[in-house]
Amino acid sequence: MSYVGPFLLLLGPLVVIHELGHFLVAKWFNVKVETFSVGFGPAIFRRRVGETEYVLSWLPLGGYVKMLGEGPEDDLTEEERLRSFNGQSPLRRIAIALAGPGMNMLLSVVVVAGLYMTGWPTPTSRIGSVAPDSAAADGGLVAGDRVVSVDGDEIWRWADLDTAVRESDGASLLLGVQRGDDRLELNVAPRHANGRFVLGILHARATALLGVPDPDSPAAAAGLSTGDTVLQLNGNAVIDWFDFVRQLELASGDLQVEVERDLDEDTEIVRLRVAAQSPEAWTLAALGTVRVDYRLRFIEPSSPAKRAGLLPGDLPLRFGSEPVTSAASFIASIQGSKGVAHQLTVLRRGREVEVKVVPEQRTRPVGDGSETVYVVGAHLSYAGSDGEIRDEVMWNPLTALWAGTMRTAQVFALTIDGLGKLVTGKIGAENLAGPIGIGEIAGESFSREGWFSFLTIMYIISVNLAIINLLPIPVLDGGHIAFAIAEAASGGPMGARAREIAQTVGISLILMLMGFAFWNDLSRSWSGILDWFKGLV
Repeated sequence: MSYVGPFLLLLGPLVVIHELGHFLVAKWFNVKVETFSVGFGPAIFRRRVGETEYVLSWLPLGGYVKMLGEGPEDDLTEEERLRSFNGQSPLRRIAIALAGPGMNMLLSVVVVAGLYMTGWPTPTSRIGSVAPDSAAADGGLVAGDRVVSVDGDEIWRWADLDTAVRESDGASLLLGVQRGDDRLELNVAPRHANGRFVLGILHARATALLGVPDPDSPAAAAGLSTGDTVLQLNGNAVIDWFDFVRQLELASGDLQVEVERDLDEDTEIVRLRVAAQSPEAWTLAALGTVRVDYRLRFIEPSSPAKRAGLLPGDLPLRFGSEPVTSAASFIASIQGSKGVAHQLTVLRRGREVEVKVVPEQRTRPVGDGSETVYVVGAHLSYAGSDGEIRDEVMWNPLTALWAGTMRTAQVFALTIDGLGKLVTGKIGAENLAGPIGIGEIAGESFSREGWFSFLTIMYIISVNLAIINLLPIPVLDGGHIAFAIAEAASGGPMGARAREIAQTVGISLILMLMGFAFWNDLSRSWSGILDWFKGLV
């Protein structure tokens, strides 16, 4: 229930700006607005100014603008009819209905523009790690290089470099590279792998994070443990995982290893000696270590992972009795659970923590169809040091507004695509979130990530709110637009009986959609709701 404040802070402006759009355009056309309400149910605040009553109600799940003569059965004088909603031309009614969603889209553009003008965190083109035997390694790139141009075009964003590589079709690229104080030009030919062209570089630094699965290995005997990060090997600094493997394979005899190890609230530096088992060269297998390249990055609100108490940064070790050896094995274990509860052991700040997690069933799109999967709502991330981030600041308001328009258009297209998959069954209705889910998302982003993340959530939900209201369902803005278009096409208003049937169907669809969302919220958050009520007793 600590999410109530962020929820109101998120939804309140979206509702006000939406209803303000309807209000302003209605006033422009001299339509009488009887009520401007934020929220539903009993009123907290009520005041009449001129001909309009302004209301703030207890249930903050929306709002409405009540205009004179919205119902076709309303008995109006000729003077009142001229100022009524239904007394306006179809084009004017469409404009009034569009104004609400339009204001939500405009809000999204303005919020994104504001974020750009204050600084949008953007990954730079500085290379974190270079995979051995890759196109980048063969071309002479090394970790720490900053790519400043591609075929003569200046760049600084990682996305620009990624786009140039993907669109190269394998043709050699002339990369301008800043290495310390030196400016180099290197020819690098991308290679095709996993359906796209790549260089074999990472933005994040691939830290040498160890997994030690075998308790009888030389690594375990020396005191190394899963979660250790190698800093030095035989007195030489280890840049990243690839550098660790290279140094290890060149080493012989006993190994002097310096690692960083997490503690409850801090870290410690540990120096260990690994005794050589044979005169042969060292390998990862001989040492008894594997690469750990994943951690939990994001925990979905109201998810099984959230209910189990999992936290960002946790490192899965065992799912039931089976060891987790990679991100792929973790995902496979969850899929194989078929929704049955399992003990999950994770490494958290140097300590093993056991939680009980119950994977839930979801539907996701696959090609032209869909499939049922089991998830816990924990997103994995690459276990590396964060790559270089620079705030992208757009001082020119027009440039920022254009960037806001482009991002808003992207979210609009993605949301339309998601709705289409929901209707066709490629995405299951269990993915819908209601007010509790939105509140938890708002609370998590506000408390953990700060204002930037919170405002990002706000502009995305603002676009979603606009699209939902544009659905051609009576009682929604899209329904008013559909009625107006039908009237313009037929030359007369829709019959009262047809309108009544359409509104009944529309209300049923809305209630069904809300029912799904509320049910998903309750099923995901039931234990938390019970805990809250217990606290009141």
